[in-house]
Amino acid sequence: MAMPSSPSLPGSTPSASSMSMSKESRLQVNVQSLSYYAASLAALIAIFIIGHWARRLAWNAHRSTILYPITALSRTVRRICLRTLSGFTSTGHAILVLAFVAFNALFSFYQVDYSKLSNIASRFGWMATGNLAFVVFLALKNTPLAILTAYSYERLNSLHQIAGYTTLVYTILHAVLYSYYFINSGKIHILQEEIVTAGIVLGFAMLSTVLAGTIIRRLKYELFYVIHVALFVVIVVTLGMHRPSFDPDKTLIVTVLIAAAWFSDRLIRFTRIAYNSINNEAAVFPLPNGGTRIVLKKPLSRARPGKHCYVWIPQIRAFETHPFTIVATEPMELIINTYSGFTRDLHLFAAKNPGASIRASAEGPYGTFPDPMDYDKVVLVAGGSGATFTVGLAADMLRRLSPDSPKKIEFIWATRSRENIVWFTQHLNHLITHECAPKISLELHLTGVEKMEAASTPLPRSPSQLSTAVPSIAPSPIEKRPDLSALSTQTSSVALGDADLEKVDPTERVEPLENVSALDGLSLPLTYGRPDIEATVRQAILSVDKDKKVLVAACGPTGLVDKVRNTTASCITVDGPSVELHCEQFGW
Repeated sequence: MAMPSSPSLPGSTPSASSMSMSKESRLQVNVQSLSYYAASLAALIAIFIIGHWARRLAWNAHRSTILYPITALSRTVRRICLRTLSGFTSTGHAILVLAFVAFNALFSFYQVDYSKLSNIASRFGWMATGNLAFVVFLALKNTPLAILTAYSYERLNSLHQIAGYTTLVYTILHAVLYSYYFINSGKIHILQEEIVTAGIVLGFAMLSTVLAGTIIRRLKYELFYVIHVALFVVIVVTLGMHRPSFDPDKTLIVTVLIAAAWFSDRLIRFTRIAYNSINNEAAVFPLPNGGTRIVLKKPLSRARPGKHCYVWIPQIRAFETHPFTIVATEPMELIINTYSGFTRDLHLFAAKNPGASIRASAEGPYGTFPDPMDYDKVVLVAGGSGATFTVGLAADMLRRLSPDSPKKIEFIWATRSRENIVWFTQHLNHLITHECAPKISLELHLTGVEKMEAASTPLPRSPSQLSTAVPSIAPSPIEKRPDLSALSTQTSSVALGDADLEKVDPTERVEPLENVSALDGLSLPLTYGRPDIEATVRQAILSVDKDKKVLVAACGPTGLVDKVRNTTASCITVDGPSVELHCEQFGW
């Protein structure tokens, strides 16, 4: 006959049943806390979704009296949030990060039983799992936020990194507190169990991937990416082994959701690559100063100049895809700046085999930005190779404009190297010879070459002249084709990377020379010296009537983009024109 268990006396060791009840109660509270945390993040995302569509509604009814309060509130908030803040992309970004940290701080200690250190350690483990799910959600290339808000995955990358750091901090705290608890309680043998060993491997894998992102990512991105993906697989597998049951522990459910989301995104991308590789190839051409032009045989569905796609060229890298901006769509054309790894090897191949056609594919497009055709004036500002984004937008807008359209374009480009201008000779020529050319104001600033040196090297007017201007480049087959004129209506693109495309500091302005030269062979004004970005952008916005809409788009080094961001934010007023800002700042 079984004897009933006697109640625990004060100071005695708790019975097995009371410990089981304690663990069950703790589990319920942890599940509830993580559910509340997930709901809080979902509510934060919902605020962005509602705000985005409310702005669009008010924007479409620009001067509606009924929607005026929404317009006034939106402009007031944006005037504050768009400004830069030290350590963050913008003030709005800082507020978002602050909200994220506040949620984590709140639910880390929500209804925690502080009588045992293991309860705190357990909660930190749950928070680490919840944040890992958020990290993966932010990393999805095919994120639903690209449709529901104005944010594609690349614009969420900074928050993805912050969430990753947060996950690591929780993982370390979880491991340290539990280790101290077991050792101090004389239960060190628990640290030798298989599920704990899996957790230890998980912790070191997470630490390694964060260290790789902090150190290797900036030195050798391709190596970092391989390490990042491999360690992520280890993290998911060991997380499942660390908490291997669905009931009563719910952690395995989160693990399965993480794996399913990641695998689905990969499957979608692989399917696109495979489908677009059918009867597809790329013609590659070397350009001076390390540039490479790619012309894909097949167009990419839904591609638009300014968006980007992932390109796969197995002859260069069989198991890698790399992101590049789309500027030309008919045919699909990309211009790639050379850094290291894939872009270096691609340029070397193009230099040895100019005009060669090789197997290729692409998937995408990705990226979100406003449609320039929805605005009365478009101000495009670029630094260095960032012109691959703005030139594409300008050319695409001219293609869609009618001769009687009242829309205006202001194009400002500052670059150090004369060779960078050579990349776009045919495209710049198209901008000034198009029937809508009077609608575009073109400013080119050469910041890194003396006037006399520049004058000694004429810029070619056509692609064939480009080939003879650079001795190492022979005329390519595509340049000899009769339909080359089709290329002149398109523009080109640049590889997306962490390095500033041009080290131009707009705060150190050099006064341009009084004489404004024309590019040899083209009637393009060229000013020597850095542009006054602040004055130019401000004047462009303030010259527009109050009932008009202005888009300011910038791409280039951080200093230049920050200057454009702050100037544009200062020009947003309740009773002024409708002003939209888009900045291309990638963080791969």
